[in-house]
Amino acid sequence: MNDNFSLPPGFLAGLEPLSRRRLLTGSAGLAVAAGSLLALPAEALAASKGLPPGITNLSETEYRVLDKVRIVMLPTQKFSLPSSTEIPVMKNVDVVASRLDGRPRLLLTMAVQAIEYGSVWQFSRFSAMGDSRAARHVSSWQTGNFIQRGIISSLKMMVTFGYWQDPRTWPALEYDGPVTEKWGIRRLGNAPQPRS
Repeated sequence: MNDNFSLPPGFLAGLEPLSRRRLLTGSAGLAVAAGSLLALPAEALAASKGLPPGITNLSETEYRVLDKVRIVMLPTQKFSLPSSTEIPVMKNVDVVASRLDGRPRLLLTMAVQAIEYGSVWQFSRFSAMGDSRAARHVSSWQTGNFIQRGIISSLKMMVTFGYWQDPRTWPALEYDGPVTEKWGIRRLGNAPQPRS
């Protein structure tokens, strides 16, 4: 072994203010970031299962995330409501997505990506979490910063709208349909606002 080994002058320049704590926290942060980046391609490949028939407007990621929100946020068994698998919730959500213009559609994609990969530091995508863990994740977003609250509220709204628009869910609310149809009221379209 050669004891005459020495580092070139200035090799460690700039590391003088580095403390043990900064070294450990920096190394841990670097390890988490590297692990997340290495895990993403494997996670993306493993999750590619394709879309079910009838889903034409949602991407695979959007479908997986919104379906997980459906499972977590619609506890239909608890309240004796029609099952969210019996009601075509995801097909209804797909129709809603098809009606979005460019900017809202982009915002939906960004919201889904944020919640899906916002938990990568926990070494799991949102859609791959177990139901109880996903429910806790949604709950933490509901009480998080205003961006998290806005994202989760928008996704929940899409899923609940996809569920409650089906007529089979109406009897639980004692709702028997639009009165315009029942009473034979002629639709006027978008009527102008009254002038003052």
